[in-house]
Amino acid sequence: MDENMIQYVTRGNSTPNGKSRVYFTCHPDDFDKYFQKVCDDIFKSHNPAIFYTPDMTAEFEEKNLDADLGRSNLFVIPVTYQLLTTKNRTMDHDVRYAIKKHIPILPLMMESGIDTLYSHPEKFSELQYLDPFTTDHTRISYEEKLKKFLDAVLISDEVAKRVRSAFDAYIFLSYRKKDRAYANKLINLIHNHPEWRDIAVWFDEFLSPGESFQENIEKILENSKLFALLVTPNLLEEPDGKPNFVMAKEYPAAVASGKKILPTEMEETDQEELSKKFHDIPPCVKPETEFETLKELMAEALTLAAKRDNNNDPEHNFLIGLAYLEGIDVEVNKERGIQLIAPAAYAKLPEALLKLRDMYREEIVPGYYSFNADIWGQRTYEYYKEAYGEVHPDTLNSLNVYADICREIGQTEKAFKLSEEAYTHCCDILGETHPETLIALNTYAMASDTVLDFEKAQELCKLAYTLCKKHLGEENSVASTAAHNYATVYYNHKKYRKAVPLFEKVYRLRLVTLGDEHHNTLQSLDTLADTYTKIRKHKKALELRVKEYPLYCKILGETHPDTLEKLHNLAGCYVKAGKKAKALETYQKVYGLRVQCLGEEDHDTLSSLAKLADVYGRLGKFGECFKLWLKHDLAYKPLWDYNIIRAFDYSALEQQDRDTMKELLALADSYEARGEKELVLDTYNKIRAYSRKVLGDGSALTQNTLHILFVLCWRYRKFGRMIKYYAISYRNNFKMLSESLKSIEKK
Repeated sequence: MDENMIQYVTRGNSTPNGKSRVYFTCHPDDFDKYFQKVCDDIFKSHNPAIFYTPDMTAEFEEKNLDADLGRSNLFVIPVTYQLLTTKNRTMDHDVRYAIKKHIPILPLMMESGIDTLYSHPEKFSELQYLDPFTTDHTRISYEEKLKKFLDAVLISDEVAKRVRSAFDAYIFLSYRKKDRAYANKLINLIHNHPEWRDIAVWFDEFLSPGESFQENIEKILENSKLFALLVTPNLLEEPDGKPNFVMAKEYPAAVASGKKILPTEMEETDQEELSKKFHDIPPCVKPETEFETLKELMAEALTLAAKRDNNNDPEHNFLIGLAYLEGIDVEVNKERGIQLIAPAAYAKLPEALLKLRDMYREEIVPGYYSFNADIWGQRTYEYYKEAYGEVHPDTLNSLNVYADICREIGQTEKAFKLSEEAYTHCCDILGETHPETLIALNTYAMASDTVLDFEKAQELCKLAYTLCKKHLGEENSVASTAAHNYATVYYNHKKYRKAVPLFEKVYRLRLVTLGDEHHNTLQSLDTLADTYTKIRKHKKALELRVKEYPLYCKILGETHPDTLEKLHNLAGCYVKAGKKAKALETYQKVYGLRVQCLGEEDHDTLSSLAKLADVYGRLGKFGECFKLWLKHDLAYKPLWDYNIIRAFDYSALEQQDRDTMKELLALADSYEARGEKELVLDTYNKIRAYSRKVLGDGSALTQNTLHILFVLCWRYRKFGRMIKYYAISYRNNFKMLSESLKSIEKK
């Protein structure tokens, strides 16, 4: 990729040098929609440089991959239906690279209804995402979650200054930008030597020629102990007949400053020409073959005011660890960063405790996420409790985070106890009606539903809703969430009639405060329609579904998976409301669209096919009904070979039974090879009978054998017996089946 194709934005158009690096990538059609929004959201709380390619189809050169992308601290990716379903660089290349290099990825879910596509193993799998449009029903908003995630990945300008002051010495690395790959190689070579771990390497990776030269390059030169010149044939080039930037600016400045110059030859270069264009240049060293010489020259030049005592200083190790995590004047090396930060955390350095806790919580560190997030959440809380006492605000904050971690990893009992403890302390410190206390109460009330009986959970949710409504106002988002949680407790315990008025209230409030097209409003509308269906108020549910579907068409488009799901739900409401003809028309539409968009074998497509078959049956159109059920069944269970029987675990059977089964299978194969259809069917009937006798009707082997009989009858055009096996297997309506059989046999 041409170096000019990588661009960046920063807060206030400041220089990107020294800032954390965020790489933005997306589907080409999504760039104009989301780039500015994502940048604005990040800049609200952090000050990184956000790099991107204006052309999201541009290809990276393999040799410069690590230089172009490898120094990124974070990949941010807006996730849309287009991104997941069409060929694009982001999914085919960028995501794979980040996963391979263990670079944190932040997916932002910009559309709903695509979770199944998102979680496909070849897409994002189990990687957690943030949803900018959904209000969390617990205490944490999207903005807060984004800030917490960025806190775990990026560092502030103040901390970056502390990191730089912790280095033993600086080396200024001068090179042509087209040699970025060699620059990374040389830096890695230097830092792989233990004695040079704490030496920073500064290089003007994203400084345009002439940009703030006096302020940046000369200042760094002044603070550097060594000028390392990366030598390749590119160093001799003179674009447009003029000396390149290194030749014209950096090297002369280094000579004028009197700095020790160390030329490192990374690729065979004309030494005579080099001496002509770089006057008084010392002899070159080839780092890969003359490493001992390199060591001697560096040791002589650096004369380290080595802070070797710092190796046992937790704060020093923490700061150098951050440097490697963030790529602050060193290469990004997360493993080395963790190796330095972990001992500082074990030594109870608060910053290190918080960093490890947050990194494991956000799954930034590969490994045992649940175990480590829990361990470091607990250790951080215990440190603050011991250092500041139980009621200190920092202790309370770490307690709330620990409770959130437990909830996120499914430790509901522990999460409930910690939420209860946090609420109690909030009451003691802030008072029962303080907004933070009410948020803590809301979290505690919702956590109670998983561990307490219904009455106690309902009582807590009612208290949270009552107090939030009274002290924050009914239209406040926390009060709205409390009402939703209160209704959800009723819903979870199948007390749908009591949930309806609360869900109605939440929907009306969101309609007024957020508008009818907001994601949260639509979510409330969907939940309300579903709850009306539960209490058999089908006309009311239909009324809401009729309102819902056009909104999704307008916002997401007619073929979006979420829109198709709403159309599917609308068809179901027509069935329940007794409008069979309308249901048939709607299911035909959704099935056709799903075939077009998802393919015939997609799970959702087959679901619509099954519903369409059911409606034909309700209308008495048994021939059409059975054809569709058959199409559904053969697509859903394509057992065209019999490996499922051969792969069955027969170890539970007696030796005699195992031998009998093998003999029957061999016999069936023999008959099929000779084309003796009746004998094939007869033998599989014997296999099924033997399986029923030994294992029972409900065993997997018996059921699979039955299905194979069904498929064989379909192959052999034995429709009568096919219906028989189908009926046994699925317990369908025999009248419908017999009518279907007549219809098929006539044809």
